[in-house]
Amino acid sequence: MAYLAYTESMAMDTTDNKGLTVTEARDNFSQLVNRAAFGGEVTFIHRGRNHETVAAIVPADLVEQYEALLDQEDGRIAMERLADLEAGRDELIPAEEIERKYGL
Repeated sequence: MAYLAYTESMAMDTTDNKGLTVTEARDNFSQLVNRAAFGGEVTFIHRGRNHETVAAIVPADLVEQYEALLDQEDGRIAMERLADLEAGRDELIPAEEIERKYGL
């Protein structure tokens, strides 16, 4: 997937991953959303003196795919834990016992 760095006056090389400042993204938000939705482009947003990456504008389907992968992994882990319980490799500890033990 190409990385997008774009300003109103010119499009930069989309493979350099420079991203945009928060102000640049705000000023070009509509265009960036369209480029994500229709072009599949990702825009990284930076802020601060060190240009720390803090956010991204991404196509919604990319996020949906990522969430589906997380759900799948969560399901796999849950099935492993249940199998460990059923096989006696783990024991179930009631939440109340944990709360008492740690003063929660």
